[in-house]
Amino acid sequence: LKPPLLEGREDQLAHEYLEIAASKIREWITNLMGTETEAFTGRQDAPRMGEGGMYVTGGSVYLFEIVNQNVELVIEAQRAKLLCDLMAECNKVFQDVGRQWRALLDGEKAKQIEAPETVAEGLVDYTMALANEQIRCVVQAETIRDETGARLTRAHQERFRAELSQTMDIFMGVAEAATQTLADIVFSDLRPITQALYTTDWYQDDLLQPVIETLKDYCQDFGDHLDKYLCRRLMQDLLTRFALSYIDAVAGKIKFHKGATTEKLHSELHRASKFFKEHMDGGAVSETLNVVRILISLIDSTPAMIFLEFFSVKKQYPDLPLALIEDILAKRDDLEKAQLKSIVDSLRQKSKGDAGSSLAKQRTLFSKSKSYPPLGSS
Repeated sequence: LKPPLLEGREDQLAHEYLEIAASKIREWITNLMGTETEAFTGRQDAPRMGEGGMYVTGGSVYLFEIVNQNVELVIEAQRAKLLCDLMAECNKVFQDVGRQWRALLDGEKAKQIEAPETVAEGLVDYTMALANEQIRCVVQAETIRDETGARLTRAHQERFRAELSQTMDIFMGVAEAATQTLADIVFSDLRPITQALYTTDWYQDDLLQPVIETLKDYCQDFGDHLDKYLCRRLMQDLLTRFALSYIDAVAGKIKFHKGATTEKLHSELHRASKFFKEHMDGGAVSETLNVVRILISLIDSTPAMIFLEFFSVKKQYPDLPLALIEDILAKRDDLEKAQLKSIVDSLRQKSKGDAGSSLAKQRTLFSKSKSYPPLGSS
């Protein structure tokens, strides 16, 4: 129009709109977060059941209603740069919300583990609901990225899609934090048993059966109510932690008895493998549990073969900690002190310089051990 209706103030008005929209979005999402937090911590009722039996909270519906309304408004105004700026502001809010959820998960998990009698029941169910809700957010963000992005000019498509990809990463990060919380809760229940590995109680009793029963109960719930993708990730995490529990327990006050230890380990490995293969890919199970097989081979090796056995394993697991091997050998009841010293000295001499090698910096399952930091780590 002549004279220009907006008097050339379009950019200024767009900036003012962005400030108002960002402020209102933060206000609305903060209010939504308050409601979600109250429900998550109070846990007065069971979480809602969504499609396919998945637990949900419903928060994603309201959150993306807020986002979609603002996106559509800016799209109709044909302001592509403003749309990208708007999503960048949304991501700032999402990052704050993500940090709040992580802190809330950590706090509720700590109370559940340290003083379960003081907290409301249902943390596992609500954590599954939170994880599922984050996946629903990822899906909705992906839809906006692909459908709305296709309506933009090429000049703005790249930035817009990058902003939405960041949005998806934020929600996925919270979902992964939730599944890690679930794994932490499971293994806090199993801690009294995993701490008893290789002790007198372990040799005398069947401690694996209660472990499998506990895992079976949890995994039934996960399979029924957790997003399938997250459930697969969680099962791999549980399997990894299970395998590493046999490694980390070597650092305890234990003893390996020639024959008896490896016989029991073979039996437990077979039973555990059978259980996990009911829930996940058999190849992944065998690959992960291979660290326990390595443990068996190092306990069972003859003194003359230990040297070759160690360096054979190192080819497959370059980050295998020498401290772990020394502990295994020191706790074998079939090695004399002089014999043990000779073997350990030879291994140390041969391993000199490994810490700085590129191979030692490769990370395998051994790098996740809490008791034995890998070579090359601080």
